Amino acid sequence: MSEVMTASQDEQPSSLGGVFIITGTSIGAGMFSLPVLTSNMWFGWAVLFLCVSWYCMYSSALYLLEANQKFKHGVNFDSMTKALLPTSLRILNGLSVMFVSYILVYAYISGGGSMLGHSLQSGLGIELDQSVASFAFAVLLGLIVSFSTKAVDRFTSAMLGGMVITFSIAIFSLLSDANFSLLQPLAEMTERLPYSWAAIPSLMVCFGFHSNIPSLVKYYKKDSAKVVNSIRYGSLLALTIYLIWLLASFTVIGRDGFAAVIAEGGNMGALVSALESTGSGVTLAITLQLFANFAVATSFLGVALGLFDFLTDLLKLDDTLSGRSKTALVTFVPPMIGGVLFPNGFIYAIGYAGFAAAVFALFTPVALAFQARKHLPTTDFLVTGGYTRMAVVMIFSVCVVIFQVLSMMGMLA
Repeated sequence: MSEVMTASQDEQPSSLGGVFIITGTSIGAGMFSLPVLTSNMWFGWAVLFLCVSWYCMYSSALYLLEANQKFKHGVNFDSMTKALLPTSLRILNGLSVMFVSYILVYAYISGGGSMLGHSLQSGLGIELDQSVASFAFAVLLGLIVSFSTKAVDRFTSAMLGGMVITFSIAIFSLLSDANFSLLQPLAEMTERLPYSWAAIPSLMVCFGFHSNIPSLVKYYKKDSAKVVNSIRYGSLLALTIYLIWLLASFTVIGRDGFAAVIAEGGNMGALVSALESTGSGVTLAITLQLFANFAVATSFLGVALGLFDFLTDLLKLDDTLSGRSKTALVTFVPPMIGGVLFPNGFIYAIGYAGFAAAVFALFTPVALAFQARKHLPTTDFLVTGGYTRMAVVMIFSVCVVIFQVLSMMGMLA
């Protein structure tokens, strides 16, 4: 059954740009943290839990859209929670949005600096301190976000075109050297299961595009059909890319090879270097580096755009040059400082983001949709599945929090 009961027919920008924003926001986190984070649980468990995470995050994004449609044009998280949820939950959600968005922006500054430094060193022989590389990466892309959503759309679309080409070439090259026997688990299921529970919060972050939903609702002027298409096809494209990427990474590096990647900090440059060393020829190295740079840049743009619009709504800043400049400072200065002072925090940041993301990306959308159905007029968009689907997403959010707490306490592998 269609998720959209009816849709606006007004002429709007194509859904393709929204698909690219959703995919681009997701894959930067997932592409280069996913193989490292799932290397102990290995292929079978990784595929299963990745698909479960996709379904729950896709559903919660639709609930957020449903609630957002009932408000005036341009409303973001803070205004919705203020209208529908108790003050305590509004504060908790606001802190969660800012924590996750800031920590992901920081993670991508860390990852982007790592890739920029690796690319300059391997391609041009230029040694660039990673703190400097992280700063340059953040300034350049931060200017694009500060300009407009349309600028992010156009830039992301162009980079995703490059990503498709470089990803296809890299995967073909990697799989030509693949050893599929490496997909067989080397440990019993009971030994691998604790790693599966511990990885769930990070797998959820692989589909952490929810801060973009209000931005897309605003961009498409509340055309629910186009926003749904952006969410559905953007997240499915991300899932497909993840599965292919896991297959290639696991059959080329092997489980033992990931130990060395983790020992180097697990950052993007370390993973790409490990993949380069297993292939033949300069083509693989070039395409992997281009793909990695495209991926982290698109992800940075997507998450930063969501944070930018959230802070605009929270701080009640206008859409003028002065207002956007102020929002840009609040958006980018804190994570840039983190990227300069702690340049190798990519994997750690992704892990901690899952804890708070369970609040604003899973719990809050369901709570908002539930309250909106009770207290606000019906609109032309309603998520299918009734309260059963809501319950599934809520249970998953509780599990994410529990597993993250147990992991932080050292009770999970």
